[in-house]
Amino acid sequence: MKATISGAKRISEGGCNACTSFALNVYHITFEDGTKISLERLSVPVLVMTFAQREHWQPSFTMVDMGEEAMVYNKDGVTIMEQETTRNVTYQKGATKVTVAQEYCDLEDLYQNTNKVLTEIFGMAMVAFDYVTIERDPVIVNGKEYK
Repeated sequence: MKATISGAKRISEGGCNACTSFALNVYHITFEDGTKISLERLSVPVLVMTFAQREHWQPSFTMVDMGEEAMVYNKDGVTIMEQETTRNVTYQKGATKVTVAQEYCDLEDLYQNTNKVLTEIFGMAMVAFDYVTIERDPVIVNGKEYK
């Protein structure tokens, strides 16, 4: 399976006169069939959820401890539990458990660890990821260029 992730940086206004502008990263994933989905951020849990839902895994939440929730994926009688900590995320199917960091600075590490979860836990085929940066046209106001 092949998936292309595209990213663009947008400058957003704070919404009031006292708020400053800030950069906002926007990501989309496009599958081989042309289906395009927006991503909340680039992280293992977000990418795993995107592929799991595409393969018809049904996500839901369950309480595991007082005040702690876990994501549970179900499909054809198989249950996979996802538990997040501040930095890591653990996926467990039966006795098989995989723990990876939630986010990575290097895209190759992100893709490798996402594939580890998808193949070892969900039994999916390895994904060939590609990343494309989309540069938007600059905005010109009173002769000054903004990107």
